[in-house]
Amino acid sequence: MGEIGVAVIGCGGIARAHARAYAVSQDLCQLVACADTVGDAAQAFGREFGCAAYDDTEKMLDEARPDAVSVCTPPAGHLPAVRLAAQRGVAVLCEKPLTRNLAEANEMVKVVEERGIIFMNALCHRFHGPVNQVREMLQDGRLGKLVHLYNRFAFRFDGVEKRWFTDPEVAGGGILLDTTVHSLDLFRYLVGEVAAVSAQVSTTLPVAVEDSAALLVRSTSGVIGEISCSWVTPPGEAVVRFYGTEGEAELDYNAQPNLRYRLLGGEWTTVPYEGPDRFAGETRHFLECVRDGVTPSITVRDGVRVMELLAQAYHAAGV
Repeated sequence: MGEIGVAVIGCGGIARAHARAYAVSQDLCQLVACADTVGDAAQAFGREFGCAAYDDTEKMLDEARPDAVSVCTPPAGHLPAVRLAAQRGVAVLCEKPLTRNLAEANEMVKVVEERGIIFMNALCHRFHGPVNQVREMLQDGRLGKLVHLYNRFAFRFDGVEKRWFTDPEVAGGGILLDTTVHSLDLFRYLVGEVAAVSAQVSTTLPVAVEDSAALLVRSTSGVIGEISCSWVTPPGEAVVRFYGTEGEAELDYNAQPNLRYRLLGGEWTTVPYEGPDRFAGETRHFLECVRDGVTPSITVRDGVRVMELLAQAYHAAGV
């Protein structure tokens, strides 16, 4: 395959992260088109990134004929966009969450696997350099036997009550679907498969979905995970802490460098990282899979598994 023609469906903020990431891999691809049901948004995106703009996804796919697309719409648009791309044999990088609910996720599997397209769920934290550094540390047993993981992704999302994120018809849910999708995938990636989930949710804002939540999970190997998230608690925190029998590590997304660790009786040691950001790493992996015709490291089944765990969390919380 020569240069990969890429298009973006949905022209909001996350689409710009994808476009900038594709620009890092100009040796592999060219951004050829974008589409958004809001024509002005598509036109502005097209001008910003130098690509053709459409207000109709089907027309864009038929006229621009991209080899691959990033689906960056709100969750309600994921399944329809993937279906259109799959019908044309176009490879798909689909933003998280995979869909609004588990029923749609199972339908997504059928669409992807029946058409046999290259598909990747955009669970970008797997491509964050320090995440892979701590993963190596855990696999090497540097901290001893892992016992406990603590993760908190929380911040104040001003104005969220006026955005699609809090519209259940568009988003499918609240902060669990928006943020904890990453937490659960990180737990699976770093610790292993989840055997049990319990959860509590709360709503502080005048919205129809949860804006704060706490989960307790257990891996099949017995590691306990505490996961919390919130849209209403400033100043915010983005940390993952690991506690083993021989030491501990802390991954703080707001610190430089992100990762530090200490062994029993020792001092904290920071672990430097120099490399691409997680969006550049994610899109590069996707493009290489398209070029080589191979299955990405994150499949539609990984996306479905996270949706299953989220469904369990909502059920446990009585939602």
